[in-house]
Amino acid sequence: QRVIIIHVVMKTLQHLSILLPSLFSITVAFAGLNQGLPSLGSSFDRFSVTCPADRDCIRLFSPSLVANTSSDNEEETWVAVYRSNNNLPSVVREDFFNAMEIATTSTLSSDGENQIETGKGILQNAPVAVARLRRSSTSNSDGLNNSWLLDSMRCTLKKESQDDKCDGGSEHVEALSVCIDELILHHLKRDDITFEKAIRCKATLVSGKILENRGFEEVQELGQDMATHVSSLDGSIEKYALRISDVNGVVASSPKTMDRTLQILSLLGRLDQQEDKQKAEDSAGNTGGEDEGYDPWASVKKFI
Repeated sequence: QRVIIIHVVMKTLQHLSILLPSLFSITVAFAGLNQGLPSLGSSFDRFSVTCPADRDCIRLFSPSLVANTSSDNEEETWVAVYRSNNNLPSVVREDFFNAMEIATTSTLSSDGENQIETGKGILQNAPVAVARLRRSSTSNSDGLNNSWLLDSMRCTLKKESQDDKCDGGSEHVEALSVCIDELILHHLKRDDITFEKAIRCKATLVSGKILENRGFEEVQELGQDMATHVSSLDGSIEKYALRISDVNGVVASSPKTMDRTLQILSLLGRLDQQEDKQKAEDSAGNTGGEDEGYDPWASVKKFI
């Protein structure tokens, strides 16, 4: 009996030696989340990103976004933002409900076997936010086109769910912010580019504030592309520098956001400001008559 008791005790200690480190790490992790420990609870990324994103990824988000676009179009770039594995606990809850939905929506096939309608299944990791950067259709008098249009900014996360720990105050804003930053970074990595007034954006009330926090300026007159904001080299350098300098801000607590912001600021700093602004002035001065005399409200004036 003594041998049996010793054997049981040894087995118990063996299992405890395996479980205790896990329990300890979980306890410390939750303590870090509650007390704001910088090493465990504060530094994490809510979202992962793919840029440029494949059209199939965008199709998972919304098939209509890529229904009328060419698959080999090199003049447009998509970005897709996903929830990361170390997101808020709400991710576990959403995955649970998603799995329950899949399990309860099975159909019986003709051969008598159960087939699961995956829909938005766990294996099909659909993006929570997408955006597109494409070359503008407006050309100058020399036939050149140096402007880009940032549009199709979509996000499935609720705007009403506020969180002070998120960039912009909510997961919705943070996901769109990642989209915008990634497309700006992708543009700056191109060869022989300009930034001053080169990126035009079709923004909403939510995305407009995100753009302004990144140095974009409101347009003075609406054009055919209906852009509301335009890029500014001086404004973006100032705004991104402020984001980096805030050591207690959201950027400092997210390693990927910090790295992305540093890359953007570094690439902006490498541009020759005088040359970039001169190119913008030359491009504006040589613009053809496409937007001259254009009235964006012409289609509705006949009903007034």
